Amino acid sequence: MTPQAKDIELLRSLPLFSTLSPATFARLADSVRFDRYVKGDTIVRQGEKAQWVMVVLEGYVKLTRLSANGEETLIHIFGRGETFAESVAVLGDNHTTTAEATGPTRIVRMPAHVVAQAAREAPELALAILSESSAKIWALMDEIEALKAQTADQRVLRFLLSLCPPGHGAAETRLPYTKGVIAASLGLKQETLSRSFARLKTVGVEIEGRAVRIADVKVIEQEIERLNRLV
Repeated sequence: MTPQAKDIELLRSLPLFSTLSPATFARLADSVRFDRYVKGDTIVRQGEKAQWVMVVLEGYVKLTRLSANGEETLIHIFGRGETFAESVAVLGDNHTTTAEATGPTRIVRMPAHVVAQAAREAPELALAILSESSAKIWALMDEIEALKAQTADQRVLRFLLSLCPPGHGAAETRLPYTKGVIAASLGLKQETLSRSFARLKTVGVEIEGRAVRIADVKVIEQEIERLNRLV
């Protein structure tokens, strides 16, 4: 199977497209464009007309929003298999955020007018777009709750736990993007993140560069539970 065929297969498996008829999906697949980016490249800008529905194939994309006073806020980070801009593109709105690659990244784009036409003809696609948008809203609400109710260590531990494979015992993984981006995504200053990393050595977490070694994932889960009881 060619790399491009594998990418199309990934698209087919996503909730946004998995319920479509073969004919409808084929029409969407025929319209796609593949793009590559490097760290710092802008994919779309806040305020631009949304013309594409996009899916991350490799790497990570951070969404930021610029306030009226010029302050930039990191809104969310999308990884492999995640879609973004589907609702604003289909509705013909402008982008409310800027999307930027955090490192080497591949994106597949579908023209908004093609997706919108398919959504008019296939109600299951329209429902899938609505469901995807709803899921993103709930995810953002969870992030807001975490920022308001959890300590720095709780946020960092939960983030590290999300990088670990299922199960207990020792685990090794890598930080997916820079510590600056991680800190921003967790609502922390970079020096606060560094101090938290240092404190977590007491529960068996060692971080060197982007390499992460965890002595026992179960201990991390127990520490999260302990901190939850203290809040």
